[in-house]
Amino acid sequence: MTAAAEPVRTVAVVGAGPRGTAIIERLVAASTAPDWRGALTVHLIDPLVGRGGAVWRHDQSEVLLMNTTTCQTTMYPDESCHAVLPVLRRATLADHLADEGLAPTDFASRAAHGRYLAHVLETATATADPQRLRIVEHAAEAVDVTGPADGPQRVRLSDGRVLRADAVALALGHLPTALGPRSQQLADAAERHGLVHIGPANPLEVDYAGLLGREVVAVQGMGLNFYDAIGMLTEVAGGRFEPDPTAPSGLRYLPGGEEPRLLVGSRSGMVYRPKPDLGDRMPEPYLPEVLTGERVLELAVRSAGVDHERDVMPLMLAELRRALRSDGFPELAEDDLLLPLLFPFGRRGGEAPVPHRSTRDVLRESLRAASEPDPAWVLIYRVLIALRIQVGRLTDLGAYTTDSVRRDIDGHLRNAFASWASGPPVLRARQVLALEEAGLLEFTGPRMHLDIDEAAGRYAVRGGDGPITLCDGVLEAHLPPVDLPAYRSPLLGAWRERGEVQKDSWASRGSRRRMLTGSIAVDGLYAPVGVDDTVYERRLLVGVPVSTAQPGSAISAEPGTGAQLLRHAEAVALRLARAGGALEEDVAR
Repeated sequence: MTAAAEPVRTVAVVGAGPRGTAIIERLVAASTAPDWRGALTVHLIDPLVGRGGAVWRHDQSEVLLMNTTTCQTTMYPDESCHAVLPVLRRATLADHLADEGLAPTDFASRAAHGRYLAHVLETATATADPQRLRIVEHAAEAVDVTGPADGPQRVRLSDGRVLRADAVALALGHLPTALGPRSQQLADAAERHGLVHIGPANPLEVDYAGLLGREVVAVQGMGLNFYDAIGMLTEVAGGRFEPDPTAPSGLRYLPGGEEPRLLVGSRSGMVYRPKPDLGDRMPEPYLPEVLTGERVLELAVRSAGVDHERDVMPLMLAELRRALRSDGFPELAEDDLLLPLLFPFGRRGGEAPVPHRSTRDVLRESLRAASEPDPAWVLIYRVLIALRIQVGRLTDLGAYTTDSVRRDIDGHLRNAFASWASGPPVLRARQVLALEEAGLLEFTGPRMHLDIDEAAGRYAVRGGDGPITLCDGVLEAHLPPVDLPAYRSPLLGAWRERGEVQKDSWASRGSRRRMLTGSIAVDGLYAPVGVDDTVYERRLLVGVPVSTAQPGSAISAEPGTGAQLLRHAEAVALRLARAGGALEEDVAR
């Protein structure tokens, strides 16, 4: 990056969620270094600034839960991050919430995480020496960023103000997205027939009260958004869960009176399994001995590319067999036992003999194994988390052929991994089963299909080749996709119109055929690339909209893992400080 001759000595950070907050914390750390020069102003811009951002806002309902334990989240880098800048603090989410009575292995509410984020930001602001770094907060939306590729930028806010900055970091997270063609058809049918349709969205943006009083609502998706919907819907309905040791779920649901019956399914039919209740301490991460880091690199350089089913799946099964035998579970170390355990309805969501009962039984068994917890289940859980990382590395290195990514990784494996490694707390699985026991929830099994019965004025829903059920509501229980053309963000819309941003693409080995990803194309990890290939070096993007370029950057940072969220935050903070003239260009490179 070429430094401006006369820096404005002002930078901006758009977004005050985990990534934006981490950038501010790293800027404050940078400002304490002896080679920091002069004063720099940083504008932090977010409608919910100081409240944790849109997903984690601290004033949301306590019903929405994190799906990681408190000891698995931090906002401060540790030794594993190899930080260049000073590390001023170490407090994890577990440390922060200890006074609230939460243990390191408890699952906190998202509001509690928002309180932690707000505390980190408040502490950073209080620590900053205003003679070196001044932090100015703006409770507004950034609606446009303009300026030359390598010069000062102008940030236009929703309140009419315009800020001038040497560089801008944009930590945008999940953005509102226009409905896809199929979702739009469902929404149009709702308008015509007086039905209710809720498209993909952040759970906090959904009006669950609109589902009350409906007869049957189809819920498409059985991942984390589905579990969030259960918590929010039962809360707005005024229902209660009470302990009941005689029930398979361990709970009894007392309805509020207006709950609809929920018809729940998905393409794969795979319901996310609850994470195991691990007691007082988390187990050590599993270290692969078959699909090792060295094996990953060996596969990644094959010129013809890697086919997952042929080249990697046998290694995954061998890893599971080895782990189970080594830990004393040889009776499970057989492929004909492991495959049905991993893929209850087949590798690609095939048939379920009795769809509702089959799905319910998978969830019941996983609840039993997670809540006891079953040592073999915990081992499989640990191995699959490690294998998920290795498969992710292969994908990020471009090892797979394009066909294998489409057919195997995107086709079924990401969902299968997520159903084991990204599940909800045990409590939420109990609540889902309690609704089933109360007759308020039914599973369709795999291959859920939504159609519109114009004559009946209802949605027609079925799983696989099962019977059709007429519904007066549809809830698409998943987040919007990463899709640059569909984003409704005013800022990205302005960039699209001016040609200052383009979609990213990914090329596999072998054919080198490229796949458009929907992610934003960036140069050198952070700088967006325009349609004429201009690189906008003074705009630095991190997070969800650039997910292809920043693989492995999770929504939060886990201690001891070299968290990319924190490493990206430090790299961006350094680039901001250099652009603003507070650090020399070659410092800490």
